[in-house]
This record gives sequence, C-alpha cells and structure tokens, in this order.
Amino acid sequence: MNDPIVLSIVIYGLAIVISFLVAALIKGIVVALPLLRSRDSSPPQPSRPAASSVPPEHVAAIAGAVATLVGPRHIIHIEDQGRAAAWTHEGRMIHQTSHAVTRQQKR
Repeated sequence: MNDPIVLSIVIYGLAIVISFLVAALIKGIVVALPLLRSRDSSPPQPSRPAASSVPPEHVAAIAGAVATLVGPRHIIHIEDQGRAAAWTHEGRMIHQTSHAVTRQQKR
C-alpha cells in the first residue's frame, strides 16, 4: 500500500478512538454530577401552597413601600398572574405575525 493511504487510515482510526474516549468522559461527568449534588445538598424543604388571593391591604402596604423606595413613579398595573396570560399570548401572536412575509404579485 501507499504510505499516504496508510497514514490517513491511522489518523482516521486515531480520531475514532479519541472521539470514543471523549464521549466516555462526558458520559462519566453526566452520571457523576447528580451523584455529587445529591450527596452535598440537604433534602428539599416542602413548599408552602401559594395563596389564592392577596388581601387588598397587603397590596396597598407593598405598593406604599415600593413607592417609598423608588420615588415618584407610577404603579401601572397589579393583577393576578393567571389573568394576564391571555394578554401576553395575544401580544406575542400579534408581534410574531407582524413579521410575516407576504407575497406580492409582480406588476
């Protein structure tokens, strides 16, 4: 065989071996990280259920504290998070369709 052909086959084989070693190293890291994390961390604390509604007195107190800290600015809107999802979805849809490419006929 020619010397360049043998050299290219050896280099190709070496690249395959190195690729498998790197893949095995990555797999080892992926397996080891969760084991290390579970050993170091304490058990998760149970979360409290979210309040269904916030009393208006609390909203007023928080708004007053924020107004005192940030100065003369206006609070524009306070609303439950679930109700605003429809507005967010509608705004995203309008924004994304505003970039739609339209085909125009050549004259």
